[in-house]
Amino acid sequence: MFKTILIAAVLVVIFNAVFVFSGGLDLLVKQDQEERIKVEKIDPDIVDVFRFTLEDEVLKKIGQPIEGYEPQMFLEAFSGLTETDFAGVSAVIGTYEVLEGRLEHRLGDTKQPIHSAATAIDKEGYETLLNNVANRAAINLKGSGTITDVMSVIVGD
Repeated sequence: MFKTILIAAVLVVIFNAVFVFSGGLDLLVKQDQEERIKVEKIDPDIVDVFRFTLEDEVLKKIGQPIEGYEPQMFLEAFSGLTETDFAGVSAVIGTYEVLEGRLEHRLGDTKQPIHSAATAIDKEGYETLLNNVANRAAINLKGSGTITDVMSVIVGD
């Protein structure tokens, strides 16, 4: 009986070690982050208005970026934005993730050559950012919520 329990315990420890070292834990964390990020499709025209508004404000406050717009620029220009608003936002190459409370750019499994604009937010990234802010502020963009409501949140009103 004791031998059976010991064998079972050893097998559990071995299974857990293999699971953790084979990347299973990272997969679980990534799935958890993806589940928390509720992405709804938004009219592309609305996303464009959001993008142009953000970029225009960065241009006024910080200046013209050389290699595209990055999260840090928006965080500097808009006091109501948080690093967690950028969770899951896609870049030209890779995505942004919040790990241990910090925003980080992850290249992922790309085979593309890395270049200086890799960290710039792409068009789909703006849609994710808009969704993240709207979800955080409980603004229903499919209902009565508007871009003006979202902008009020990120401006810090």
